[in-house]
Amino acid sequence: MGINNINIYPKAKYNLSMINTADRPYLNWLTSGVKKAEGRVNSPRYRSMQVGDTILFCDRKTGYYIFGKVKFKHEYNSFEEMLKAEGVSNMLPFLEDHELAEGVDVYNAFPRASRVHEFGCVAIGITVLKFNLRPITSIS
Repeated sequence: MGINNINIYPKAKYNLSMINTADRPYLNWLTSGVKKAEGRVNSPRYRSMQVGDTILFCDRKTGYYIFGKVKFKHEYNSFEEMLKAEGVSNMLPFLEDHELAEGVDVYNAFPRASRVHEFGCVAIGITVLKFNLRPITSIS
């Protein structure tokens, strides 16, 4: 049972889903600065994103979220190009920089990743303003 009530989260121009697991705590890594940027296929939704826009990353299964502002947006033609430029470990902290092929495989495994051939991809940096990294068990 997920937490799909968007009203429990801070209001943001962009609301993005993210899965946060024990072995890959992406939200925790973004909050602590270990993960320097979030990579996404640069679909029209992300092309309109600008530095300074408000952004919300949330895991609707747990209620964890990060609210902040877009600090930077770097566009690339491929996941490989993005990981080379940004650094594999800056995007995927469970890998090392020399594990480029493994990093590309991680991105290619995400749903609809094949759209990268049409749209390219984007690395989104975030300035964290507010976060919740504890499970939300009830909504009052």
